[in-house]
Amino acid sequence: MRKVFFPLAFLGCTSLLACSFQMRAGGGANQPNNEGQPAATQGPAKTTPAATAKQGPVRRLGKRPAGQATGPSPTPSNTATVDPPPAPPPSGAPIISGATIFGSGTVDTSGFKGNIYWVDAGTTKLPALASMTPSGYLFTKELNVAPQAFSSGFPGVDAARKENFAIRYEAPLIVSEAADYDFRLVAEDGAVLQIDGTLIVDNDGVKTAPGEKSGPVHLVAGTHVITVDYLQTTGNVALQVFCKKANDAEKICPTHL
Repeated sequence: MRKVFFPLAFLGCTSLLACSFQMRAGGGANQPNNEGQPAATQGPAKTTPAATAKQGPVRRLGKRPAGQATGPSPTPSNTATVDPPPAPPPSGAPIISGATIFGSGTVDTSGFKGNIYWVDAGTTKLPALASMTPSGYLFTKELNVAPQAFSSGFPGVDAARKENFAIRYEAPLIVSEAADYDFRLVAEDGAVLQIDGTLIVDNDGVKTAPGEKSGPVHLVAGTHVITVDYLQTTGNVALQVFCKKANDAEKICPTHL
């Protein structure tokens, strides 16, 4: 098994300071989720996915809220060349040794690093992944797992593990120009998307078929952090992240907007 040594862009991803943000008027019902994770729960078998729904008012990430102390507003870098501060490399857990639909062992500095976790049978919501120790790691350029069966497991980590797992994907999100975006998250079973620690789309929960949820956000120019947590219990899998800039066509979301 190989120990993990990541490029600085991945190692510092979680060390980036979350940009301050300002809710648009009327936003009392969807305050940011500072915990960053839904609580783990146990429950019955899969249920029918909820209908597609917006996740509330647009959030503004990176803008200094009105009424704060005077001084310059934070201005994130608008290039991909600024490396975040280094962080200690994880130890003990291996990188997967083969290609899977969720990622491979090949590092992509412009893509996502995925932390793999094992979860208990009967789990119906994403556990608090930040408090868990990863069992392995993988990498992928984008999150585009169409609905299908998962039969490969995680070679080099646990090739027999094809259900009851979670993956936390993280990447720097480079925004070239401030704009309004809509993010759409398709998942079976559950998934949650955050940017700079702020909940944007909540599509958590066990499902009998792929379900989707969407959420709007205003992103200022600079380097943000995108985090997608995914839960798979039994049956087919699906995980797709789409995004749409105002007045543009929707696409599988890259990490450079």
